[in-house]
Amino acid sequence: MKKNFLKISTLLLLGLLFTVSACKKDADNQSAEDAARGSYIMADAFALSKDGSGGGKALKARFSDCVVDYKILDDGFELTFHNCTDDDGITRNGTIRITAEENAFDTADAGSITISFIDYSENNMSISGTITASYKVGQLGFWFDITAKNLVISDASGTVTYETASLQYVFSVANSFKMEISGNSEGTNRKGQHFTTQTENMVIEFFTSNGCPFPSEGTMTINIDGEKTITLNYDSETCGEITVTQKGHKDGTITIF
Repeated sequence: MKKNFLKISTLLLLGLLFTVSACKKDADNQSAEDAARGSYIMADAFALSKDGSGGGKALKARFSDCVVDYKILDDGFELTFHNCTDDDGITRNGTIRITAEENAFDTADAGSITISFIDYSENNMSISGTITASYKVGQLGFWFDITAKNLVISDASGTVTYETASLQYVFSVANSFKMEISGNSEGTNRKGQHFTTQTENMVIEFFTSNGCPFPSEGTMTINIDGEKTITLNYDSETCGEITVTQKGHKDGTITIF
């Protein structure tokens, strides 16, 4: 159950990463992409850590066509990627170190882990910093929280720093088995501008008639110093369709994949 939820969440955030750049030409698409990218990286790192637990069998299946070194540590393990490209087209190099509280991966219902990036990159983007993830599973649902500190992403065109970032996922009886996602981040974009993001009431309905795996409700708001607020609105009758608004600009519509 946990792996399926993590995969869906990762795909969702990956879709967001690649679709924000499809906004109206006059909008600050690069800043929007920078603000959204951290959320994807956080969710992806947690998914990799879970695939690597238990000896890494799930990880080996996911990256069957390339070499991933698996090193056992006293308090966790390391994953070292050698030019590995997955089905989503992401090429990884370098090491992710996962350390955990005692018995975190052996406890079925709860745990806490720390993820560190060591000379690590995705698609030629250098990534450094630390992520802490905690999760809890019960009879009534599944919850996990991911928090980043000083997450830095650099490529040839500049550097984006997320001083803080936090995501929360909830899937439970209380919300009719919909996945609810909320969170926020704060940092500096490649232009040196301060930004904040706020994700509210984002909902994925798994048991709809069309089985859409993408959000059907909620918004993501991006505030950048000196610029008009950018809002991604997921309220749409079309699966994967997102409305993008920015004051002083014409509304746009984008789709996930």
